[in-house]
Amino acid sequence: MRIVICDDHHLLVQAMATALGGLGYTVEAAVSTPEDGIRAVALHDPDVLLVDVTFPTGSGLDAARAVLTNHPHTKVVMLTGGDSPETLRSALDLGVHGYIRKAQRIEEIAAALDKVASGQMVVDQQLLHGSRTMPAVPRQRTPIDELTPREQHVLQLLVDGCSTNEIVAHMNVTPSTVRTHVQSIFVKMGVHSRLQAVAMLSREGLLDRVGGIHGDGR
Repeated sequence: MRIVICDDHHLLVQAMATALGGLGYTVEAAVSTPEDGIRAVALHDPDVLLVDVTFPTGSGLDAARAVLTNHPHTKVVMLTGGDSPETLRSALDLGVHGYIRKAQRIEEIAAALDKVASGQMVVDQQLLHGSRTMPAVPRQRTPIDELTPREQHVLQLLVDGCSTNEIVAHMNVTPSTVRTHVQSIFVKMGVHSRLQAVAMLSREGLLDRVGGIHGDGR
């Protein structure tokens, strides 16, 4: 199966591309904007476009609409870190072939891709029913809540794929300060690398929340 992956979390895209490649799938392109996703589909004519729902600019729904209209051979599977019933309905109204959670294990995502490729429609049942059947509960504390505002800012830059030097330039601090923040983040999150941090955030459904962190890093 030939796949194009489109998600603005660069490290997640890299990790997913590597994992799916290891399972025998051919990842034709891994891009980070809806516009690039549309262009990659036009260029590679993949079997499946795996696209995030939300982006800092643009929308995965717009990419899905364009691909479904102009490239009917390509099936569209949407990834989400949230549980908005409105967004789910909008995606289904467009005619997407799958709507699944980022927090799923890569084997579950691969199984969903296989079902879609065979002509089935796949919608995560938790997303389909959860918001209607589960009572509202207070939000539990997450590893992000244990970080200082400056560490949260560094984590956002890490998730965005920034190198140490890029973080230094962005925050106007020394390399040793960045390394100290990164080490503190890893300790508090219980991970040992950027990829492990991104994997944990994805598993906990926190990637989009990290993407929403804003601050000046002071």
